[in-house]
Amino acid sequence: MKTATFLLSAIAIFVVGCASPNLSTIDSDNDGVVDAKDICPNTPALALVDKYGCALDSDKDGVIDLYDQCPNTDMLQLVNKDGCQLKK
Repeated sequence: MKTATFLLSAIAIFVVGCASPNLSTIDSDNDGVVDAKDICPNTPALALVDKYGCALDSDKDGVIDLYDQCPNTDMLQLVNKDGCQLKK
């Protein structure tokens, strides 16, 4: 009886282990960075990301490259939602 119980337990553990998703390969936002290493887990589709899964902002103006219509603004300039310098 002990052998049968042990055998059933071993089979159950094996089956559950095989059915569980491999958490080290899941990439919920499909940005190319697995969730376990993704510090920006909800990047927009089509956004280019760094090795941490964060959308790139090449000119560091606070607007990611995907949405930045003025990609060369100075870092210290105030910009609108499109990444363009605000008029004074």
